[in-house]
Formats: sequence, C-alpha cells, structure tokens
Amino acid sequence: MKLSELFSINYGQREYHNKESLSGGGTLLISSQAEDNGCYGFFEIQTKFKPPFISVPSTGSIGEAFVQTSNGCVDDNCLVLIPNKKYPIEYLFYIASMIRHNKWRFMYGRQLTPERIGRIEILCPNEFKPKLDFMKFVKELTPEKQEVKPVKIKFKTQEFLLSDLFIINSGEYHSINNLKEGKIPLISCSDIDNGIVGFYNIPDDKTDKGCITVAYDGKPLTSKFHDYKFSAYDNVGVLTPKGELRKTTLILITILLNIERWRYGYGRKCYKQKLEKLKIRLPITDKRKLDEDSIENIMRNRDNLGFFEK
Repeated sequence: MKLSELFSINYGQREYHNKESLSGGGTLLISSQAEDNGCYGFFEIQTKFKPPFISVPSTGSIGEAFVQTSNGCVDDNCLVLIPNKKYPIEYLFYIASMIRHNKWRFMYGRQLTPERIGRIEILCPNEFKPKLDFMKFVKELTPEKQEVKPVKIKFKTQEFLLSDLFIINSGEYHSINNLKEGKIPLISCSDIDNGIVGFYNIPDDKTDKGCITVAYDGKPLTSKFHDYKFSAYDNVGVLTPKGELRKTTLILITILLNIERWRYGYGRKCYKQKLEKLKIRLPITDKRKLDEDSIENIMRNRDNLGFFEK
C-alpha cells in the first residue's frame, strides 16, 4: 500500500522558517539536519506536534527520516508524517527506514513533496512482523542524564563587534585543481576534522596561523580555531586578531560563535559583511577592557559558559 494511505503528510511550520528572532527555551525544534534526530535547538515556542510522528527533511539532508518521540515543533524545511491511527513504534521505525531507502529518488530539481513521498510503497501494518524491539535499543543507547550544577560567577561584560577585535577576510582558494599535495592544511566549511579537507603545498603568503575560521556555507557560522599554519577556501571567513589575544580568549570566542550559529541557515547565510557587524559578549575589567584573566578562568570552569551577567 502507499504511504499516503496511512499518514497525513504536510509541510512543517512556516513561522519557523526564519529563526533569527527566536529565544532559547525548552521546546524542541526540528529542521533539516541529518544528525541529532533533526534537532535544530530548544526555543521559547509553543509545542505543536505530539509524539510519535515522523519528520523528513525536504531540503538539505533530503529523505533523512526520523521518528520523533518527544513533543516539539517542525519548521517548513521538513515534511511531517502524522499517523492516521496508533501504530506500534517499531512500525514507525520501519516507515522511516523505507523513506531513507528511497531517498535516492529525490534531489535538487526533484525535491521531496507530500505527493511524491506519499507514493512510496510500504507493507501494511498487518503484514509487518518486527524482529527487533526498537524501544529497547533506544533505552539502551540513551545516555543517563548527569546532574550538572553550574557555578555562577558574575562578570561585568560588554558587547564587542567582531570587526573591533579581528581583521576579517575570506580564504584564498576557490578550487584546488592547481594545488599539489603538501603539508599545509586547507580549511573548508566542513564541521568535521576541524574543517580540514586535505594537505597541500601552499606558499607562506597565502597562509595564516592562530586564527579563527568561520563557514559561510554548509552550517553557516561554524567556527574553528587553528593554532597552526593553514589556508582556507574562499567561502570561509578568516578572523585574524588585531592585537595579541590569549589562546583561551580565541577558543572562548570560537565557542560563543558556534553557540550563535542556529541564527543562520538556508536563506540566511553568513558572509564577510555580516561577520563585521556581529556582536559577542565578553568579560571586561573595571577599565572596560577585555578581561583575559576572567576568560582564562572561564575556560578552566566550562560550566560557567552561558552565565555572563549583563
């Protein structure tokens, strides 16, 4: 039978297409990520969908279906499959696996729509005989929640423009066709291996060291610190400190930038001009200068992150 006979299939919530104005909170928001079960973050929004249901990215990671077992919201980069009646959770996992099995059929130019996904052929519930207890695996693989007691330390803080602290330029390379293998890492927008995509023979005048890179594409604002000589693609911003900054300060700034990357995505990309106007909040001394001693203390006590006093 067809998927559309068993599920109501619609796009997610249009009001969360642009997430710039959202505030942090306790409600799960699902988007088109291929990891963390599609979790985009937790915000101060009203829950719309009650579990269990299936979310399927219609852009980005097209066809990466996930069974959702928690209350939440879903943005319009995804399709939402609501069961017409109550089915065993194992059956929903089977449906998700069948959607993933068919994702090769969908791509840019032939994107996933409710009509197209609804034509996928599946076993009817009576024919489905599960051999595995899916929820047993979920329980075994879910880590125990640890109690974290953050230590609140009050700092005087101030917002700094990135452009006040850094010279911001784009990387040097658009293509690697003319590069030969060597020892210098080349940084891309990738979120893995600190963004390194390979090692090439790159002249010194096209390298940097002790800088932060920021992705314009992929997951915009994905930031990495590089305490070694490197070069970068031209869709990567390179933040060079205007003055001497401690390594702990550069690492904290990298962390704070990554915390803010939920604000960017498809249709709201990050680029050089936006980086120059971006503000981050950092500790200051009584003389309203950057307090690198306090920053070093923060990095020794990572639970303090997020507890800056305005």
